[in-house]
Amino acid sequence: MTRLTGRWRAALAVTALATTLTAGLATVPQAQASNVAAADGRIVARITGPGSINDTIGKYNIVGTDLGVLWDNGNGEIMAAFGDTQSFNGWSLLYGELWYWRSNVLLRSTDRNLADGMTFTGHAGHPGHAKRLLKPDLRREVTIIPTAGVAANGKQYMNVMSVKQWGPPGIWFTNWSGLVVSGDNGQNWRAVNAFRPNGGGNHKFQMSAYLKVGDTIYTYGTPDGRWGAVYLARVAAKDIENLRKYEYFSWGRWVRNNPDSATPVMSAPTGELSVAWNDYLGKYISLGQKDTGVILRTADRPEGPWTSGELIVPANNPYTGYAPYIHPWSKGSSLYFTYSVWNGYQVYLMRVPLQKP
Repeated sequence: MTRLTGRWRAALAVTALATTLTAGLATVPQAQASNVAAADGRIVARITGPGSINDTIGKYNIVGTDLGVLWDNGNGEIMAAFGDTQSFNGWSLLYGELWYWRSNVLLRSTDRNLADGMTFTGHAGHPGHAKRLLKPDLRREVTIIPTAGVAANGKQYMNVMSVKQWGPPGIWFTNWSGLVVSGDNGQNWRAVNAFRPNGGGNHKFQMSAYLKVGDTIYTYGTPDGRWGAVYLARVAAKDIENLRKYEYFSWGRWVRNNPDSATPVMSAPTGELSVAWNDYLGKYISLGQKDTGVILRTADRPEGPWTSGELIVPANNPYTGYAPYIHPWSKGSSLYFTYSVWNGYQVYLMRVPLQKP
């Protein structure tokens, strides 16, 4: 997700970094720190690409990819949405590139025994090829990347971001984030009229993490890149497609239809966030990417206060790792999550042992 496409513009980088860091300087209420990780996270198995436990090359035409955004489809399957994806078809050589890139693909899994990795059992697309879900308009964007997924109203929803420009690792610029929906278990997707242009209060929700509690869907938002704070919105599941129905957490209260009012619930810098309820700890948990590595936070309520967090995967161990996404079927004292490694451009399943505070 950090592939460079073109010359970096220093002025834009400085402006974006200043904006997101300033947004994260607001006081963030924090719960008392509690160490819930018994050890650092470790690789369980590589789940994509050459040498992985899945034949993603032969079955899905996936040589390299990243992310692996996970959610339960509500019908006994895990949906896994990936970002920019490599394959080889020869035609790309005519354009001076070894790999043919497609922007986003989706695999499915029914594997509940995660101790030996995560196996895939299906995909969106025809046999032998995981298709591109959403086609970017290359006149305006370099790619469309999934950031979160949730099942609601008998459908599957993804939050996606339109990437305008990649910068150095950890910095990129979006045109907008938006909601897309599938009524056929992820096979086909269409956009709904729920776009957040990258400006004003919507700048706080260019990337998302979903948490479903009963009939309420919580959306944790961050600006584009890995430098912003985390903000929170909520909506009734039946109204997920209507942005006017969303409420925003602002200084301890909920404000309707005003993303400008949202105040941080987790501090900057945080990127590629995932949030879930954890039965073992009896708490809500989040994983987020920072320059120091992967941070695990806990809270008693979706809005927090969240702990300041503890480091569970140090930076560069594994080397060039990023984007931790919680596996919804993690049980007991084992927390499983996908984790991307840029050096080799593959996705791994990770495990961190938990301990009750």
